[in-house]
Amino acid sequence: MKKSLKPLHAPPPKLSSPMKTAMRAASHAIALGGLLVGGAVWTISQQHPLYANPGRLLRLPAAVVDASQPTEEAFRIGEVLNQYTHDRGLAFRIADALVDQAQKEKIDPALLVGVLLTEDATLDPHARSSVGARGLMQVMPLHGGKWGCGSSDLFDIESNICHGVQILKEAMRSAPNTRVALLRYNGCVRGRNTPNCHRYDDTVLKHAGRAAAEMRLVKTQKGD
Repeated sequence: MKKSLKPLHAPPPKLSSPMKTAMRAASHAIALGGLLVGGAVWTISQQHPLYANPGRLLRLPAAVVDASQPTEEAFRIGEVLNQYTHDRGLAFRIADALVDQAQKEKIDPALLVGVLLTEDATLDPHARSSVGARGLMQVMPLHGGKWGCGSSDLFDIESNICHGVQILKEAMRSAPNTRVALLRYNGCVRGRNTPNCHRYDDTVLKHAGRAAAEMRLVKTQKGD
């Protein structure tokens, strides 16, 4: 049986050049990378937002973290209160709560700062007086749970400030002027209850005036 012979002039088989091989490998790598990225994006979109875990905010882009910064007024108050505590976060949390309540009840926030510093200059949310007054604004337990402050826990910062502001608001509504309202807030009626309580209004207004002056000097994020 004769063996089939290849034509003498048959063209040689085509071989891939090194350049074509490299280009083909690169295109495969790019395609694979695209699939991996697409899969990662889909996976992240199915997870809960990072906002559910405050600790992970530290790894978010600066633009996202900046969105949660305090308002200008709260920032100014926070800087003032920061002089009274080593806990900067606490100072700004208190500032946020004060500004929030001041805006709701149409009360000068500097006056609220004055009351707070008079009642608790150490900014201790768990402060307790000899007669049982509690927290930053030194609220008596009998007021706990009133006014829809969200919690009856008077050691909670936001709840305590809400209760304190409501007590001051009621005193201001029935008093002839701010000084008398402050005395009533302190329970100083006709000079009774607290020794030298007639000086309470002077102390509050002094703190409030100093705070207002310091707030004007604070340089905000806008660089003013």
